Amino acid sequence: MTNSTLVLGATGKTGRRLISRLAANGIHVRAASRKDAAGHIPFDWARPETFRPALDGIDAIYLVDPEMVEDPTPMTGPFLELARKEGAKRVVLLSSLGVTFPNEDGQSGRHRLERQLMASGLDWTILRPSGFNQNLSEAFLLQGIVEADTIMTATGEGRVGFVDADDIAAVAAAALTEDGHAGAIYPVTGPEALSFADAAAIISEVARRPISHKSISSEAFAGMLQGGGVPADYAAMLVRNQEAIRDGAGGLVAQTVARVTGRAPVAFADYAAAAARAWVRADASEAKAIRAA
Repeated sequence: MTNSTLVLGATGKTGRRLISRLAANGIHVRAASRKDAAGHIPFDWARPETFRPALDGIDAIYLVDPEMVEDPTPMTGPFLELARKEGAKRVVLLSSLGVTFPNEDGQSGRHRLERQLMASGLDWTILRPSGFNQNLSEAFLLQGIVEADTIMTATGEGRVGFVDADDIAAVAAAALTEDGHAGAIYPVTGPEALSFADAAAIISEVARRPISHKSISSEAFAGMLQGGGVPADYAAMLVRNQEAIRDGAGGLVAQTVARVTGRAPVAFADYAAAAARAWVRADASEAKAIRAA
C-alpha cells in the first residue's frame, strides 16, 4: 500500500487532477513544481539540488518529464537513481502513445526514457496516452479556437482516440496505489477515435459558433510551434506525431480506462460540454448564452 506519493508536474493537466484523487483516497501527496504554487515543494529538473527534498520519505512517484525537452534522460537518470537510494518503490511515468507510431525512431528521447525507467530498479508502470482533450481547452490549440475559430493541425483527416486528462489521472492513481500494475505499459485513450474536423464540429455546438479545422503542412505546423517558442528538436517530435496521425496511426481505442478504473472513459462530447466556457470570447452575449445552456 502506498502511503506517500510525489507528484511531479503538479500544476499540469494531469498532475493537478491526480493530486485531488490521491488526497481523496487518504494518500499523503507531495506536490512538486517549478511554479510558485501554494502547498507545492519547489522542483526543477535543471536544479538537482531540488531532487532530494522532494524525494524524502516518498514511496511512489508520478513522473512527468521536463517540459519541451526532447531527450530528458540526462536529467531523469540521476533523479531515478536517487529515488531508488532514498527508498522509493514505485514510479508511474507519463509517456505518450507517440512512442508506438511507425515513424518514431527507436533512439528518440521518449524511447530512451522508457528504457531508462525499466532499468531503474523501481517497480514501474508506463502510461501512453493519446491526444489530450485538454489540448483544445487548456493548451496550444486553445488560442486558435478563441481568436480565429480555427483548429490548425497537420493531421489531415486522421483520427485520434482523444482522452480526458481526468481519465489519465484516474489510471495513474490506480497504478500508484494498487498492486498488480508493476511492469505494465498502458495505452490510455478515450472511447472513440475522432478527426480534428469531428472535434471542431462538436466544439462548434457547445461554443455556439462555427469552429473549423484547417489542415496545414508539416512545415507550417513546425513553424507555428517554433514561433511559439518550442525548441526545434521538440517541435520535430510533435510534427512526427501529427504526420503519424495523418497516416492513420493515431486512431487506437484501448480499454485501459474501463479495465483499470472500473468506469467508462469520458466521451469527447461530454468533455466539450463541460469545457464550453474555455472557448468563450470576450463577447458578453456569447458568454450569457453558454451560461444559460
